[in-house]
Amino acid sequence: MQPAAPTSADATQGRPRDPRVDEGVRRAVLELLGEKGFAETTIAAVARRAGVGPPAIYRRWSSRIAMIEDAVFPGFDQVTVQATGDLRGDLRRYVDAFVATFNQPAARAALPGLLSVYQSDPANHAMVGERVGGSVRPGFRAMLAAAAPGAAAGVATDDVLDLLVGAVLFHVFIRSFAGRDMCSDYIVDLIARAVTADAHPE
Repeated sequence: MQPAAPTSADATQGRPRDPRVDEGVRRAVLELLGEKGFAETTIAAVARRAGVGPPAIYRRWSSRIAMIEDAVFPGFDQVTVQATGDLRGDLRRYVDAFVATFNQPAARAALPGLLSVYQSDPANHAMVGERVGGSVRPGFRAMLAAAAPGAAAGVATDDVLDLLVGAVLFHVFIRSFAGRDMCSDYIVDLIARAVTADAHPE
């Protein structure tokens, strides 16, 4: 007769995972990114900092990159704005949300490394496209439709969001050595002019 298999704490055995471990790992990732940088934020280092074993991390995230993405960019799913009809006000809330997400120390440390990984394996590492495209775009489209019913012909809403995100990335990552800046108010003004038909003089 075969001995009974040992029980496991893994959720695959029907036992729920401890959410404190998830939060401890995310906190350790953010701390290590800020202190040591992207290259040294490894599974082993995070496990030591969080006081868990590497298997506990692999049960929750498929890879080091997935772990870092989840810790650094959890807020993308919450970057939504209820349309108010005030185009500039609504745009400002989107800009502020993206600035807050990208400008945290951990994100500033992680994003250049993540972009390098995405370039080498775009099919399996599409965090920005997946999260921004999947959760932010529908709300952004609805916001523009409500706030700017007279949007200029030929301006695609998804392109407007891409311009907004690109401007925020410039503001956060490049301004310090570019010799010029694109502050939040200026980004909002540019986007509003791009999508408002009457912003273009005859």
